[in-house]
Amino acid sequence: MKQILRSSSIFQTLPKGWKSVLILFGLVAVLSLLMIASPDYKTSRDTLAPPGTEHWLGTNDIGQDVLSGVVLALPNTIIISVVSAGLALMIALVFALVAAIYSRTLAAIILRMVDIAQIVPSILLILLLAAWFQPGFTGVILILALIAWYDDVRVLRAIILRELTRENVQYARQMQASWSYCARYHIIPAIWPSLLALYVQNLRQTAMKLAGLGFLGLTDPRLLTWGSMMQDALNYMYEPAWSWLLLPPALCLTVFLLCILFVGQRLERYSLAMSSETS
Repeated sequence: MKQILRSSSIFQTLPKGWKSVLILFGLVAVLSLLMIASPDYKTSRDTLAPPGTEHWLGTNDIGQDVLSGVVLALPNTIIISVVSAGLALMIALVFALVAAIYSRTLAAIILRMVDIAQIVPSILLILLLAAWFQPGFTGVILILALIAWYDDVRVLRAIILRELTRENVQYARQMQASWSYCARYHIIPAIWPSLLALYVQNLRQTAMKLAGLGFLGLTDPRLLTWGSMMQDALNYMYEPAWSWLLLPPALCLTVFLLCILFVGQRLERYSLAMSSETS
């Protein structure tokens, strides 16, 4: 009992942003345990069975339990969204650092690359690549990351250029510190709140794009996501089965996006409070 009270007191002392992160990871852990304990997502003779005691959310057209599918699609949806958003931000940060620190010629080349990439709508590139390769788990991550990185380069470059005028960076350079050292210990820690805000924005966008690819059937059929589950309802939109085929994965996707928005708002308030305290 004392350990529970101590842990609760420690939780109360955490900043609000970190509380939201811990709550989100706790929910993911609980749902992951439910995924392990859930029955196998196998076909059966109970095709298009309505929700009942045996199948709480019904079954699809090949007898697979919808509840098991929703739970099994959770790690794919979250991991692909989290990893692709982080990879896109890392690529954008590297290009932004190079464009801000090194020669103007190299910066001009990178910025022209970004301009050319932004001319073509990203959703068109995603559809073309996905239709051509029909990617699986790793392929979807790479496609979403390679399509999203250039949207953040200009924003990050402007923020980094502002940080280059700080006294700590100029003093480190006068002490013969390398640019990699300045980036690791001075620039990136200073722009961490901005990186966090961009990551949350990328996470929300990649989650929606992943759902869109699955809904259009442009991913590997073996890759189970909430978007691919919603695709099962297309052939039954004029029958009662659409309600238990479409609504459960759509509701899960909505809750996931709302959690991302909630955590982003909490972290934004926390970063603003920290910046006001340090200034």
